[in-house]
Amino acid sequence: MADALVPLNRLRAGLVLAAAAFLLAACGSFSSSLDELAGTTPTGSPFTQQLFKNYAYLANSFGGTAGGSSSFASEDTISIFDDGDSSTLAEAFATKALIAARGTEPDPEPSTDGDSASARDRLLRALADGKDRFPSDAARAQTDYDCWMLNAAVASQAAAAAQCRASFDRSIDALEHDGHRPVYAPPPMATAPAPAADYTVYFDFDSWTLSGEQLTVLQQAIDAARRGQQSRIAIVGHTDTSGSALYNRGLSGRRANVVKDVLVQMGARPESISTEGVGENDLAVPTPDGVREPKNRRAVVTLMP
Repeated sequence: MADALVPLNRLRAGLVLAAAAFLLAACGSFSSSLDELAGTTPTGSPFTQQLFKNYAYLANSFGGTAGGSSSFASEDTISIFDDGDSSTLAEAFATKALIAARGTEPDPEPSTDGDSASARDRLLRALADGKDRFPSDAARAQTDYDCWMLNAAVASQAAAAAQCRASFDRSIDALEHDGHRPVYAPPPMATAPAPAADYTVYFDFDSWTLSGEQLTVLQQAIDAARRGQQSRIAIVGHTDTSGSALYNRGLSGRRANVVKDVLVQMGARPESISTEGVGENDLAVPTPDGVREPKNRRAVVTLMP
């Protein structure tokens, strides 16, 4: 195609993403790709418009200015770049977003081994069958795959690449099993961030350890923030009235901090999270002093635009 990408796995050789000549002329230089995203309105099919949205989200998640910041490094990733590679990968995603914005379908990244080659073949088959009928899920599968490949091109991003791969496994399976669902309407050009939402996790008596059930709640919070584009997270720890007020304030702070640690591991950016421990104050279930009430032993996660 006239504006197909130069293979992005050249990042392994230290090269910045390159596109075809017409995109270079339009953008001027790769350093301007992130800035250009903010003023770009996508055209083309519902599939290319959704690709633009997904690639732009990934580009901005590395700290770009277009479209505002996000709490998350990328879909299902856990690492924040601090080694100079973030600008290179952000430009890679931004350039693919700009190609999609012009109504052209950027090719999925080249494979690097047998595993990724099989995954790419599977993706191409699913796209051929589903991109027109299910553009949102098709775009998600392609951007998950590219997230996997691009993170794998940077040695420090092995954990991020693995989590992008896991996300791709889910999204490609969803796309392949979409036949029973109605065709999606084109995605809106712009969506406002979802309003603030709360997620609550509970703790055992005198504990700040999270159970598997509570970890599931935190994963739901991460997924909801990603869908709603919330960029800030507030965590408030609480206790019941058993024990002294001074001890309970410290315990509530430990509960808030352990929730923050888990959210960061799941992909939240540490600088977007605030924590507070309020001890016995603001009880969910009002009780006298000295009462062990399970519903008061909690941490509340609030997602905010």
